[in-house]
Amino acid sequence: MKNTKTTLALLFAVLTLTLTGCSKDDVEKAQKSAADAKDAVVEAASDAGDAIADTTKDAVDAAGDMADDAADAMSDAGDAIADTTKDAVDATGEAMADASDAMSDAASDAGDAMSDAADDAADAASDAAKEAEDALNNK
Repeated sequence: MKNTKTTLALLFAVLTLTLTGCSKDDVEKAQKSAADAKDAVVEAASDAGDAIADTTKDAVDAAGDMADDAADAMSDAGDAIADTTKDAVDATGEAMADASDAMSDAASDAGDAMSDAADDAADAASDAAKEAEDALNNK
């Protein structure tokens, strides 16, 4: 932008000198200077366009890289969630199996205790009946 302003100022000065009554040689020099100034403006505009194109390409590349990084991060997060969920399901299954085993063991122990108690009661009843029979026979 600075080059454009400078070039336009130079062009204006050359045209002013041309219109104020200079010699043919001066006019030709002024015309050449004006043409050179025009070429400089065109080149500066072209350079600016190239710089904008390069900057835009760099920005698009950077945005693409950021999108790729974001996609990778989301994929990694998804994998971590899947792993955590699988671990939680496995742990829940193991806890349920352990609880089932504990309940089965407790039920078995309770059954054994009831069976032992029933045997003890039957033995006690048998002993009581035998003592009662002995007591009746010894009278």
